[in-house]
Amino acid sequence: LSRILDYVDKLDELDTSGVPPMSHVLDVTNVFRADDVEERIDRAQALEPAPEADDEYFRVPKVIE
Repeated sequence: LSRILDYVDKLDELDTSGVPPMSHVLDVTNVFRADDVEERIDRAQALEPAPEADDEYFRVPKVIE
């Protein structure tokens, strides 16, 4: 622990007056994709190949007792 505190003391000696503050170590900004409308299959088409379906839902075997 004392070695870590000694290192922090060394960092205090640095002149950081010209360094802008940062909120993250990497200069990264969020990149979002375009919010485009895409053609999708409807519910009936999605349920059609299912081995079992119940109106609007897929039926699957129970996995939790």
